[in-house]
Formats: sequence, C-alpha cells, structure tokens
Amino acid sequence: MSNVLICEDDAFLAADLSMSVEGAGHTVQGIYANARDALKAASDATPDVAIIDLELADGHTGSSIAQTLQAMGVKVIVLSGHPNVGAGLGTVPHTYAAKPVSPAMVDFLLNPKSTPSTAIHAKFAGASQAIA
Repeated sequence: MSNVLICEDDAFLAADLSMSVEGAGHTVQGIYANARDALKAASDATPDVAIIDLELADGHTGSSIAQTLQAMGVKVIVLSGHPNVGAGLGTVPHTYAAKPVSPAMVDFLLNPKSTPSTAIHAKFAGASQAIA
C-alpha cells in the first residue's frame, strides 16, 4: 500500500481520484489544488506516489511539482487533458494518462504488476505511457 498525494484543482475530479486510489488499495495522503500546498505537504511527509494535473489553481505549476517530487524519490503520475505534456516535464521520469481516468485505469497505474486481468493490460496499453 502506497501513500498517494493528489494534485488536482477540480473538486469533483479530485474526489473521484481519491475514491479510485482508495479502491485500488492505497491511502490518499492529501488533495491539493495548488503547488504551494502540495509541496508543503510533501516536505512534511514524503508520499510514495503523486498524481498530478499540470494545470492547477495557481496556473501551469504541475510540471514544477513533478520535478520537485521526483527529485525527492516520489513516483510521478501525470493526468492531463492536454496531449503535449512531455514538453513541460522535460526529463522528469513519469507515467502519463489522459483525462478522464476510470477507477480501473487508476488501479492499473498504481498496481501495474498486480492487476489480474491481461484484458485490462491490453485495454490500457495505448492509454498510458511510461516515460523513463
């Protein structure tokens, strides 16, 4: 079980992500709508994983959060409705999935080796991209 920090400024999407994370067997460390609060929380207690939207309440700050958290050893998952996320992230290793994401996709992203069905792996093979 991992502690997951969620960076999402849309309250409905954040609540949905939170339920999906818990449904996948993980703990939500907190939900944050802006960079300052997310980074403060991460410095107080380093999460295992961060699910980050690139466009937050304080602007296009998700990429700077991703860079900082990755340097702290946090696994970064980027969720975005924008197709060109790589440009803002540079060389930050991350996993990307296009919004909206289903609970099954969140489970796949958080538990890729333990997702039981090969059909799920086949279904999401093109929907997420691991970038090393």
